[in-house]
Amino acid sequence: MTRYRPLYTIALLLSLWTWVAPVWSQQQLPDKKGEQDIAAKAVGLLSFVAVDYPESVTDGVVRDRKLYRQQQSNVEVASALLQQLPDRPGRAQLQDSLKELARLITDRAAPDLVRRRANTAADRFAALYQLPRSPAESLPSGEEAQALYQDRCSQCHGERGDATQPERRLDDPVRMANLSLYDFYNVLEPTRNDAHDTAVDSDLSSRQRWALAVLVAGFSAPEIAPAPQLAEKYPALVGLPGMAVLRPAELPQEARNALVWWRAHPAETRHLQHPLARAAGLLYLAQTAYRGGDIASAYHQLMLGLREGYLESRPQLAQRNPALATQLDQQWQDLRVAILDQAPTNEVIEKFQRLQGNVVRGREQLQPTTGGGIYGWGALLFIAALGLGAALWYRLRRRRAGTS
Repeated sequence: MTRYRPLYTIALLLSLWTWVAPVWSQQQLPDKKGEQDIAAKAVGLLSFVAVDYPESVTDGVVRDRKLYRQQQSNVEVASALLQQLPDRPGRAQLQDSLKELARLITDRAAPDLVRRRANTAADRFAALYQLPRSPAESLPSGEEAQALYQDRCSQCHGERGDATQPERRLDDPVRMANLSLYDFYNVLEPTRNDAHDTAVDSDLSSRQRWALAVLVAGFSAPEIAPAPQLAEKYPALVGLPGMAVLRPAELPQEARNALVWWRAHPAETRHLQHPLARAAGLLYLAQTAYRGGDIASAYHQLMLGLREGYLESRPQLAQRNPALATQLDQQWQDLRVAILDQAPTNEVIEKFQRLQGNVVRGREQLQPTTGGGIYGWGALLFIAALGLGAALWYRLRRRRAGTS
């Protein structure tokens, strides 16, 4: 099985965000929500390719011709949706990825390969078009959605996801491991998916959708909680955004089983997350909100990261590295002031990135030696992302200067 480092995926997503960030403020559409809905619909279609393709093709033979044609149609529609969206650095590469995915399906390629390519394309969609794939607050408990599920979902999906029709079952561990919490959430958005009629999901709040996602994820979760030591080994899996966006099927077996349980029990899992990891996750969400134009949410998440993450670990960090703690104090304040003073977008993004990098550095210094390698990979890839973004921005500025 391919080796997987939890922060590796998060860092790669950060690199995509850094790549598109410099030109983001100059290329926004007036209808921001409409743009996100189009991208989210494409993400949903690709996620279902990843989930359903193994049911349609086995060993190069089409088992279910109707489902197989649906997979081809999903990719075609996703490609058409991409053409409706504004150009971004990396859109051409995404279009090439969709063409390659279509070719693999036509060639009846191995399910694991199609799954990985479909999920990669979905993640690129989300990165390029700034989809907020994680809740602004902590994940709600699935218990909040029990009555809602019984009233609106159980007739089709069964009392505990145990529907008789395979395509409606929600308790199949293999199938559910191919979906993230965000994938569950996304299918409950009527403007992004037509899987349900308006009587089911047209009036659901964002919190209700996340609660339903957590509840549904629990139908296939193991009954026994994973060992607490796994939270130190895979820190990106016990907090946002990792818990919301990562798919268990992409992880090694022990991490896969752990995430399946953790995401179904967010309240019981919250205490396993290190405060600095929580701060880094909230900063990540704040950056996403800021780049999407939601300044109020960005500021709110920034301050949550400060109060509920950094300040809890500051005494320990100050003892270990007083210079870094002092630098972080100043960076939190500088970023707060920059947002309140409506500083230029590029300046604010740069401050976000510097603060994020130092929070990751601080977490690495407080991380037990058994998990230090994970944070090392994350920090290196984050730094590489910053360099990539800076280089692209410099090239774009030179090109514009030459044409003006």
